[in-house]
Amino acid sequence: RRMPAGAPALPGGPTRDTRASLIIGRQSAGFVERGHPWIRPDRFTRGLERLRPGDCVDLMDERGRVVATALADPGAAVCARVCGPAGAGFDPAHALAAAFARRAALLADSTTDCYRLVHGEGDGLPGFRVERFGSVAVVEVRAACAVPWTDALCQVLAERLPGVRIVIRDHRDDLRRQETRTRAWDGGAIDPAATIAGQELGCTYRITPFAGLATGLYVDQRATRAWLAGRVAGKRVLNLFAYTGAFSVHALVHGAANACDVDLAAPSLATAAANAEANGVADRHRTVRQDCAAFLHETTESWDIVVCDPPTAAMGGGGWVVRRDYPALLGLIRPRLAPGGLLVACCNTVGAPYPLREAVAAAGFRPVEGPAIGIDIPTSKGFPEGRPYRLTAATC
Repeated sequence: RRMPAGAPALPGGPTRDTRASLIIGRQSAGFVERGHPWIRPDRFTRGLERLRPGDCVDLMDERGRVVATALADPGAAVCARVCGPAGAGFDPAHALAAAFARRAALLADSTTDCYRLVHGEGDGLPGFRVERFGSVAVVEVRAACAVPWTDALCQVLAERLPGVRIVIRDHRDDLRRQETRTRAWDGGAIDPAATIAGQELGCTYRITPFAGLATGLYVDQRATRAWLAGRVAGKRVLNLFAYTGAFSVHALVHGAANACDVDLAAPSLATAAANAEANGVADRHRTVRQDCAAFLHETTESWDIVVCDPPTAAMGGGGWVVRRDYPALLGLIRPRLAPGGLLVACCNTVGAPYPLREAVAAAGFRPVEGPAIGIDIPTSKGFPEGRPYRLTAATC
């Protein structure tokens, strides 16, 4: 198997001393120095034609100064992704060790075995996202530059997580219009319908780790659920775009009076009901299969806490597009939130960030300080694309 330039001789081993160079323009170099890890090719980019996906390269400005180390991705819209400082090389074992150290407190938490182990560029492992769900670790390969390094990463991951099965999911940008491909790293068969149990903050969830992108739990919102834990006792909770009900189940386990999950996907709501049953809170939990806007139009109920975490776009009901439909939905939520109630509004959009805080304020809510992002989602101000979602907490 061909290994990229700068590849370790053995998984996790030392990198070679010699690397190719990729010349980038002054503006691109400035972005890198301010914390943005992506290089998009422009008229100043030189040397791509000599590179292969995954080659470890020195990013060099037009004066010959090396500004960072990156993995090349020639032919892609992002032609190089920073993996470390100048002269650092690329060592998956070292980067993974740092990622585990960053999450030491989380890995020691006996109430949680579902979390993100690798957050791409934030962990110096560009093109990778690794999430653990109980007895399974899912390695998402999100860019061509990560492909030649996948086996090396999985080898080190297997050594650090003995007994945890590793699944590789190909989710590169150029494959988004095709079915996501999933395979077991050990070469064994996988059953897409198989379910396992995972734990987050003491709650048990039904997980489908082999079924594609929708595993049944979005671990990046764990910190939000933890923040809500001390605010839900005795409260009535409405969970819009509820998916499998993680927000509701967690709230009920922590003392919420009742919770209602609204979603159009019947399989997701069935899983939400099963999760409520597994956690002993089914008597205070209900599901409603309906378009969220239609539900808010028709209901006369009020809630103390409303969680709204919609997809960027969806085809069901009257259709949903965040940038088009979120303001109207916030206007429908406002009269359904009890005086002094709490709104937790989220979104994850591709491209320019959606001005969520401004939309929430325009709908008549008063933004308040919300939860910080989890320790397993390392982000930087210089790389807004690395933040998986935006969140605004507000009251009325």
